[in-house]
Amino acid sequence: MSTLIVYCHPYEQSFCHAMLDALCERCDREDTPYQVIDLYADGFDPALSRDELAVYGAGTALDPLVTRYQELIAASDRLVFIFPIWWNDMPAMLKGWLDKVLLAGFSWEPTGAGLKGTLTYITSAEVYTASSNPTEFIREQTGDAIQRMFIEGTLWQLGIPSGVWKNFGNMDVSTEEERKAFLRHLSGE
Repeated sequence: MSTLIVYCHPYEQSFCHAMLDALCERCDREDTPYQVIDLYADGFDPALSRDELAVYGAGTALDPLVTRYQELIAASDRLVFIFPIWWNDMPAMLKGWLDKVLLAGFSWEPTGAGLKGTLTYITSAEVYTASSNPTEFIREQTGDAIQRMFIEGTLWQLGIPSGVWKNFGNMDVSTEEERKAFLRHLSGE
């Protein structure tokens, strides 16, 4: 099993970065092959340009990072996403990554009745997030964008059969022990 971790946070001292470290340590300890895409460190441009939109329908990638990311996805059978929840959803950087990387012909085909996902070799997806709001508030009051739209919508449409979401809520009022316990869980301790 090869794991691809898509990490999206600009600050190396963030709790999301600590989650990334914990998951990488677990993969190392369990001898699980993995790669990390760090969108901010890579300098990824999430905005589709005029030229990219002109060839979008053909599934053509003009950005060499997009081609590299597609190669990493194609070599994986497990996807892991790590990001903060900003305004009840994923950061714009990650949304732009989805728009630019998951192109027609690579990850889906049009059918006339919706998309047919072609990432069926990805057996599972895991989503790890941190938020200021409590997890229950995100699920019950703001539309549950991560579970309903991202996992059960986007990832499912791409052909990924299952996904789980673990959120560390109440980030701004959490204790050091609560944060450490969450990281221990991620690291498999």
